[in-house]
Amino acid sequence: MSASLKKIALINPSTFCDSERHIYEMYNRNVKNYKPYLAPPLSLLTIASHTPPGIEITLIDENIEDINFDEKYDLVGITAMTQQAYRAYAIAVEFRKRNIPVVMGGIHASVLPDEALQHVDTVFVGESEDQWAIYLNDLENGTAKKIYRNDALFDLGNARIPKYNLVNYVAFRSKDTYIRLMPVQATRGCPHDCSFCIVPDLYGKCIRKKSISQVVKEIEHLKELHFDSLILFVDDNLFVDRRYIKTLMKELTPLKISYIAQTDISVAKDHELLELAYNSGCVLMLIGFESIDSHNLEEINNNKWKMKQLASYTSSINKIQEHGIIVFGSFIVGFENDDPKTFEKIRDFVIGNNISAHFTMLTALPGSRLYTQFKSENRFFRDVFWDDLSFYNLNFRHKALNRDYVEKGIVWLYDEVYSDENVIKRYRYMMQSFKNLPGRWII
Repeated sequence: MSASLKKIALINPSTFCDSERHIYEMYNRNVKNYKPYLAPPLSLLTIASHTPPGIEITLIDENIEDINFDEKYDLVGITAMTQQAYRAYAIAVEFRKRNIPVVMGGIHASVLPDEALQHVDTVFVGESEDQWAIYLNDLENGTAKKIYRNDALFDLGNARIPKYNLVNYVAFRSKDTYIRLMPVQATRGCPHDCSFCIVPDLYGKCIRKKSISQVVKEIEHLKELHFDSLILFVDDNLFVDRRYIKTLMKELTPLKISYIAQTDISVAKDHELLELAYNSGCVLMLIGFESIDSHNLEEINNNKWKMKQLASYTSSINKIQEHGIIVFGSFIVGFENDDPKTFEKIRDFVIGNNISAHFTMLTALPGSRLYTQFKSENRFFRDVFWDDLSFYNLNFRHKALNRDYVEKGIVWLYDEVYSDENVIKRYRYMMQSFKNLPGRWII
């Protein structure tokens, strides 16, 4: 690597949207009982690990620290989801004014590369681990291309330990109005092709896996850095490959960690898995219930997988929580069969089943089947609405809901579910479950 490329900034733009101000007001009001999650950008930590030695890397997460635009960098790399896109473009403009090349990756650039190229010098489409060093070499030689993409999905057998040491841990720990999580990834992909999701198209329907030893090394590295935060497995569906995950959980048990994982409801059918999850430190499973209306669930998967699980929602929740693992449900408002009564129905389901939850508005992300459908039906209020993509408001025409009602309804759901009375009710329920279980290490 020549001396011309000495210093790189990798930037995660702010995720804040003006259109979600009402949600932040709710967070502030309920801070005693509900805190949103905050985690460093794993994608940038991963790219940093694939950067050749000899280059100084600065990680800037705008959610916890400010950007110094006058710092002298040789290159700026930005990642962005669609709700971050406009802020990412604004950041790119500032650095390009200073004649610093800017490269952009992440979900938004992957699905709309031509748009991104109007604001940056180079775009990465899809997974970029294999292409990053190639790009840096091209940049030094003056032959950098406009677009870099992998024709094949990245082999996770070649994964490297993310550069967790780049995290500004002092700033991260100061954000005490958030639940602070350290991200780890064991697998990529998800077999459920939900209409609103772009994961299967970007990362595949087949589950790709890191080696068990690689995942263990990453967690041991976090422990060496004395990061005492909860671990978040960012895998979209961690427990799909039962044989793999059971082996992994057996290896995690002696590490004495506490972690959160995303999964589908089918884990409730596997008693051995739930026991291993509890013993290995799983404290919470985030499960996408999406809706409690069969007509809505029927629309989500072409094979109607979500709808087929509805009848067992309550019994499945009970099985998971009886194993000492909190169920944190994800619910979406805005499907075709939803109306003003939907908010109350969701509230009653969540409280009645003693689960925690978060609530969002149905959001059609570019690259999803839902976006293609709504665009063809001319249902968006605007063709480009990335500044209004907060997941907490309505940005398409709905037959029974309007924007004002949705915003107030979602806030009402949070206020109801996270009232003192209902938080205490859930706490007492889980404490009863713990009485019947062996003790374990939790942070």
